[in-house]
Amino acid sequence: MHDLGNRKILLERMDRAFSDYSQEAERLSVLLAEPIDPSSWTAYHSLLKQRTAEVIAYEKYRNLKDELFSLIDPPGPLDRRESSVN
Repeated sequence: MHDLGNRKILLERMDRAFSDYSQEAERLSVLLAEPIDPSSWTAYHSLLKQRTAEVIAYEKYRNLKDELFSLIDPPGPLDRRESSVN
């Protein structure tokens, strides 16, 4: 595995990004649960704005997760233990 310090920093950033995503998703859920006046452009704009915030937060989390996993090398064939299952 690569540099442990770099992975720790990425993990902390990923945890924060997941927390941000969870908060944005919860805000979107609250907006979606409220009764909406179908003729209200303000309500529609609020939904679109919150949906965008949630998507951006998720993408940030996903990118950090992908970057973190790219630092983890899979075990090579010689590193595996023999299976006890026949």
